[in-house]
Amino acid sequence: MPPSTLFRYIALRTVIAVGGLFAILTCLVLLVDLIENMRFVGKVANGDFSLALSLTLLRAPSLTQALVPFVFLFGSIWMFYQLNKRSEISVMRSAGLSVWRLLGPTAFIAAVFGFIVITAIDPLSASLMSHAETIKSKKQGIDGNQVRVFGDGIWLRQRDSSGQLIINSRNFDEQREVLEGVTIWRFDTESAFLERIDAEEAFLSGNTLELHEARLRSPASEVENYVPIYAVVTTLTSGNLRERVSPPETMSLWQLPQFILLADAAGLPTVRYNIRFHELCSTPLKLLAMVLIAAAFSMRPPRTGGAIQLAVLSILAGFVLYVLSEISTALGESGLAPASLAAWTPAIVASLAAITAMLHLEDG
Repeated sequence: MPPSTLFRYIALRTVIAVGGLFAILTCLVLLVDLIENMRFVGKVANGDFSLALSLTLLRAPSLTQALVPFVFLFGSIWMFYQLNKRSEISVMRSAGLSVWRLLGPTAFIAAVFGFIVITAIDPLSASLMSHAETIKSKKQGIDGNQVRVFGDGIWLRQRDSSGQLIINSRNFDEQREVLEGVTIWRFDTESAFLERIDAEEAFLSGNTLELHEARLRSPASEVENYVPIYAVVTTLTSGNLRERVSPPETMSLWQLPQFILLADAAGLPTVRYNIRFHELCSTPLKLLAMVLIAAAFSMRPPRTGGAIQLAVLSILAGFVLYVLSEISTALGESGLAPASLAAWTPAIVASLAAITAMLHLEDG
């Protein structure tokens, strides 16, 4: 069999196995998410099936993207097992082909698809997920995503029954819970400008924002008033200040680096965003590791009871990889490990373990 023919044959088998499993799991995940969204729309005003369906479709790319590593793991295991069961792998090996040659097409597809995920699919899924979260926030009556980070610092918007506040801060000191270099614009319920307040520091204290050495200006007076301590009623706290920033899942690989730089300069925590960035970058290696693990499990000579053992081992491998990924992420978010190390560790460990198993299989 010519090399190109063999490559196309194994690649086609891989696409069929991985694509079929992906379609099945996608249907199950979307069905579960649709049920959850039906519960959500039942609790909000003007909620109906069309809203639940639209939320499910908007969230679909992001939800299914999380399935990709496990789809490649179990899909590749099934594909290699079927080739092994029909003795096709034995024939190929007897023809002098190494195990690396046999898994080459599947590994190539995994690596290419990994790059497609992080460069094209993830930006789309992040955008759609952000739109879905905005819709849910509006339906719940929450003015979501009120915090934005730009080159000139943090921008916040607060709207309630008394009017609207637009707050700009140069920096946020998380240890002291202080906004530094603060400017506040106050508007009434009709969006008419009331006053501007400038202060060097603003302390988050309960339901008030205490501005020290505040300078007030209003349209009714051209004179700037000085107030040692000026209190502004607010619902903002240091906790929901972090929560109201757009979550990492709503940002693509291209948006994360700039946001991390701006958020770090503004004093906002960036650990989750760093982990998200490195997890996306490690996707091709992670998918490649899934293929190597699948080959290590399913390329051994078939024997009685092998299918049951293979199923148990594959499920165990998937569970171990999931636990390792969760532990690594938790260590990174807690600051016990660098974000880059926490994100890359599962892919690197899985790859090294699979390569070791493959070398043992190839060389005995």
